[in-house]
Amino acid sequence: MIERLRKHQHLALLAVLLLVLIAQPLVAHESRAARVAFELLFGLALVATLFTVFERRKRRLAALLMIVLLALTVTEQVAAARWFTLASVGYHVSLALFVGYAVGVLVRDIFRHRSIGFDDILGAFAGYILLGVAWGNLYAMVELLAPGAFSVSPEIRWQLEDWHLRRALFNYLSFTTMASLGYNDITPAAPIANTLTWIEVMTAQFYLAVVIAQIVGLKLAQAIAPGGRG
Repeated sequence: MIERLRKHQHLALLAVLLLVLIAQPLVAHESRAARVAFELLFGLALVATLFTVFERRKRRLAALLMIVLLALTVTEQVAAARWFTLASVGYHVSLALFVGYAVGVLVRDIFRHRSIGFDDILGAFAGYILLGVAWGNLYAMVELLAPGAFSVSPEIRWQLEDWHLRRALFNYLSFTTMASLGYNDITPAAPIANTLTWIEVMTAQFYLAVVIAQIVGLKLAQAIAPGGRG
């Protein structure tokens, strides 16, 4: 069972990440128990990232970031109003660092493999999702430090008032930015927000053009090579 899980570890990580992102906006107005259940699921996603991506010697720094992140998550739930912003900023910075570090290690380790399997392609896709999550937290941090840094249409502005919906909203902004869609319902309005946006676009395009394309190319080369397997 454990050996089979190792062979499909990136598939498991991708499934957990998608589950967390889908569930996040759904628990916004639910019971306290539903919110606690989501935080446990979120913790599971962090643990899955930790053990899927990082080798033992690298887990210390990653685990430290994860512990800080989980502590700040709890703090946000119980902190007084004057400490909420500080805890939220710390949360977003810690998550962005943890996820960004994970993406770098994940991509590097995939390229070190002598052969590329389908699970490695899923791992690259998981890295792309993690990249979007990292930027979503940077956007949320900027909005906390400089309210009004993003122009939000009145129809969805109410989502900024809920902790879970706000996180989901900036993840939405991040993924639409990566895809260069731009629905104009939430747009950068401050210089720092503009800068973060174009840097994310360039990073996402680089990831697709270089990382994903090279991994898929290596997989295809293996399939057509003499004796190669698809």
